[in-house]
Amino acid sequence: MTSSTGTHLPNDDATRNTVYAIVGAMAPAGGVHLADDTELITDLAYDSLRLIELTLALEDGFGLAELGQEKTATVTTVGDIVRLVTEARHEEEGR
Repeated sequence: MTSSTGTHLPNDDATRNTVYAIVGAMAPAGGVHLADDTELITDLAYDSLRLIELTLALEDGFGLAELGQEKTATVTTVGDIVRLVTEARHEEEGR
């Protein structure tokens, strides 16, 4: 599966596990089995405020610089978040 930007990146299991933990802990709809194709809004009942809070939690949890709206605007699934965080971590390692 590719992200909305069409890029492929290897996904580190530790990153995936941490993303799943953060997304699951913050999800308004509990008890949903998380998978890469789990929809944030449809399946987990995230709303716009909760998505902003999730972005801040991901930045904090991974020690990332601000994930700008241009990067987060196309995120719709848990897999998209894993890819976004993986890309951001690779960018920061390259600096």
